[in-house]
Amino acid sequence: MSVRVHDTLSGREVEVGRDGSVGLYICGPTVYDHIHIGNARAPLFWDVVARYLRSRGYVVRYVQNITDIEDKIITRANEEGIPWKEVVRRYTDSFHERLALLGIGGPDVEPRATEHVPEMISLIEDLVERGHAYAPGNGDVYYRVASYPEYGRLSKQRPQEMRETEKAASFAEAKESPLDFTLWKASKPGEPSWESPWGTGRPGWHLECSAMVEKHLPDGADIHGGGADLRFPHHENELAQSCGAHPHWTFVRAWAHHGMVNFVEGKMAKSLGNILGVREAVERHGREALRMWFLQSHYSQPIDYSDDILDEKKRSHGRLLRLYRQISASESSSRLSNSLATELRTRFDGAMQEDFNTPEALAAVFEAAGRVGREVSARPEAAREFSTLHGELGEVLTVLGFDPGLGLASEVDGIRIRYEEEPEGETLRRVAEREKARRGRDFPTADQLRDELRAEGWTVEDTPEGPVLSRAESQR
Repeated sequence: MSVRVHDTLSGREVEVGRDGSVGLYICGPTVYDHIHIGNARAPLFWDVVARYLRSRGYVVRYVQNITDIEDKIITRANEEGIPWKEVVRRYTDSFHERLALLGIGGPDVEPRATEHVPEMISLIEDLVERGHAYAPGNGDVYYRVASYPEYGRLSKQRPQEMRETEKAASFAEAKESPLDFTLWKASKPGEPSWESPWGTGRPGWHLECSAMVEKHLPDGADIHGGGADLRFPHHENELAQSCGAHPHWTFVRAWAHHGMVNFVEGKMAKSLGNILGVREAVERHGREALRMWFLQSHYSQPIDYSDDILDEKKRSHGRLLRLYRQISASESSSRLSNSLATELRTRFDGAMQEDFNTPEALAAVFEAAGRVGREVSARPEAAREFSTLHGELGEVLTVLGFDPGLGLASEVDGIRIRYEEEPEGETLRRVAEREKARRGRDFPTADQLRDELRAEGWTVEDTPEGPVLSRAESQR
C-alpha cells in the first residue's frame, strides 16, 4: 500500500511508502519567541500523518528540526541582555509546552542546527569544489545561483524576476549577484561562532535543513513539509544546495506545503502584531475544538480564524463525542453497525491515502455518526447495537489525535473537567473559574464558587489531573 502526495515541485501526485517506510522532514521553529496558532498548524498536521501511517503498519521516521542559531535569536538576546543560549532554552521549552497543550506528539528526531555545524561545513566544501559556491575573502561564503540552471523551479519563478534573498546591504558588494545567498556568515564581535576553513563564523539559515536531511534521512526525505511561506527562498535554496552538492542523490520525493492561518480580517503574523498565542487559544476554545478546526481544512489551503468559527468547531466536536458516548455501552453489533464500520474504514483510508485529505476523513466520521444518531432517535434501544462502529470510531478519532476518553470530560478555558453526569455549560464555566482561582491562590473566590455549586447539588473534587464534578449524594 502506498499514499499519494501532491508534490509542489512537479505539480503532480507522487507515490511514497511503497516499501512500507516513510521518511518525513518538517521545518521546525526558530526559537526566539512563543509560537502562535499559525505556527502550530504544521506540527499538528504532520503528527496526525505520522499517527495514521503507523496505524497502517508503515515504519515512519519523523524528523523536525530546531533552528537554535539565527539573527532573530541574537537580536532577542541583545534586547534582553541575556545569553543567546538562554533565549534558545526558554523558547524551546515553550515550544514543547505549547505542543503538549494541543496534544501534539513529538518527532522521532529533533535535531538542532548547532549540533550539525561540521555537516554544514562539509556541505559547503562540496559546493565550493563543484563550483556552486564561492568565498570572496571577507569570511562569508555564498551560493552561486547562476551555477544552478534549475533555480526557481520549486517557487515557479525565473531568477531574473526574483527579489534579493539577502537584504543586508553590507553583503551586496561581495556578491557576484544579488540573488546569491549566504552559506556561511562571518561573525561579528560577541556573536556565537564556530571555526571553519573560511574563518570564524556561523552557518546560514537555509543550510541547516539540507545537512539534517542528509544525516537523519540518508535515503532522502519521502516528504518534506513546511509552510507555503517557506517555498521561497528557504526551500528553493535547500533544493539548490542539496542538488548542487549531490546531484545523483534524491533529496526529496514530494514537497508538501501547508496554507497560512489568517484572521478573518487579515493575515496572522508576528511582524503585524496580530497573532493569537497557543496558550490563549487553548484557554479560549479548548484543544479539541482547535484540532477540529485545523483538520476540517485541507492542509494545502489557507484557513481562517474567528471566535465564531471556533465556537462552531467546539459544538461539532461536542455532538460527535455525545454520540460516541451514547453507543459506548454497546454489547452487540447490528448489520447496520458492521456496514457503517466497514464503510468508515474504507472512506477514511481512501481520504488519508489521497494527499492526507483530513476534511474528507472527518466527513466520513460525521456521516457515520449522523446515521447512528437517526437510528437511535427512531429506536433508542439501538444504542446498544453498535459495538463494531464504536471500536472503529475510537480508532479513527485516536489516529486524528482526538481523545475519545473525553466522553466523560470537557475542556473549558483550558481546564479539563471530568464528570459522571453531563452538566450545563454555565456549571462547567463556574467549575473552570473556580479552578483558576484555586490555582491562583484566590481561595475566597474558590470557596464562594464551591458553595454556589454545592447549593445547586454539585460537589467538586480537586485532583492533580483537574477537577472532578459529581452530583451530591442527596441529588442522585
